[in-house]
Amino acid sequence: MLKVILNIAQKEFNQIKNSTITVFLYSLFPIIIFLCFSIVYQNEIIREIPVAIVDEDKSDLSRTLIQYIESSPSMKIVNYCESKEELKEDFLRGKIHGGFYFPAELSSDIKSGKQSNVVMFIDASNLLISNSLLNDGTKILKTVNAGILLKKFKSGGLTENQSLNLVNPLKVETNVLYNPNYSYITYLIPGLTTFILMMVVMMGAVPIINHKIGEEDFQFALRETKGKILPVLIGKSIPHLLFHLANILILVGIIFPAFHIDIRSSIIITILYLFFFIIVSFSFGIMLSSLIPKRTLATEVALFVLTPAFIYSGLTFPLWAMPEIHQFIAKLIPFTYFLSGFIKLYEMNLDIIYLKNELMVLMIFFALSFSIAILSIKIRLKQNGIGHDEKN
Repeated sequence: MLKVILNIAQKEFNQIKNSTITVFLYSLFPIIIFLCFSIVYQNEIIREIPVAIVDEDKSDLSRTLIQYIESSPSMKIVNYCESKEELKEDFLRGKIHGGFYFPAELSSDIKSGKQSNVVMFIDASNLLISNSLLNDGTKILKTVNAGILLKKFKSGGLTENQSLNLVNPLKVETNVLYNPNYSYITYLIPGLTTFILMMVVMMGAVPIINHKIGEEDFQFALRETKGKILPVLIGKSIPHLLFHLANILILVGIIFPAFHIDIRSSIIITILYLFFFIIVSFSFGIMLSSLIPKRTLATEVALFVLTPAFIYSGLTFPLWAMPEIHQFIAKLIPFTYFLSGFIKLYEMNLDIIYLKNELMVLMIFFALSFSIAILSIKIRLKQNGIGHDEKN
């Protein structure tokens, strides 16, 4: 039987080799997309967001604040405006995404013990930019604020330590886990690239069965296996899965290291987990291929299933924060479980035992997909009056 399966695999490989579209989909397309995504996020974090300053105070204090802003890697001062109106005009023209307004009485108010308002303008139309500006802008203002208080307490006769204790009565230690640099490439690229890999796998699996059941090639495979469908599916799957395994090795062995994406767990386990997910995705595509005779319709259904997969994966918005109906939909998509386990592996470096639930659910998806595919092919063979000594 092994020789028969290998013969079927050889014929399937020849078909792949003779299809320019399939060769492109399996070889160049994933690499191009992997590189495009990785290059887009290669800076890892957002730097030099354009901001403007309105300094009506022009004091040592306002100049200190400006120096802090200039030294911040996330911000770049591109304009010194004369008024708030000019600052707003810069926002409208898209020249800046943030701005700082220092009122004329800033320094004098501080010296006289009054509270003064520094206004920070933030363009929140892009959450990544606004969060970065808010985080770094708040840090700068807090730092300068603490410096003012420290100077005041020391001038009142307190020691350095007493002054520091009053300025910072609560000492905060932050320990950022798993992605300490808040790197977008660490956060997004593994999810995006594996999603593209899943798309390629399913798009490649969709045309394998649907319109080919009545063709000579499929009939030859059935005769060779004496009507057994499972060996036919295995034989046809082998060359496709080998192509996808090659893409996994390129992703893990070349793309990730080239863009400094660290896989914290075992490389071997990560590759095996990725390959297992590829098999699950492939079986899902085979199931669609066996259920829907028309190739174009099967492709449309596959795209319909794939389109929401990334949104429902929980990477861009946490699943627990979604409405219940959307959480239910997310649980019907294999990618949701895969990505949960993948993050545990490559980013959190958890042991494989912590992936027990994800592996179990993916195994159920695989078993159901292959079982439905075999049953569907049996029914279609019977409907088409194609008789074989089927034993599966």
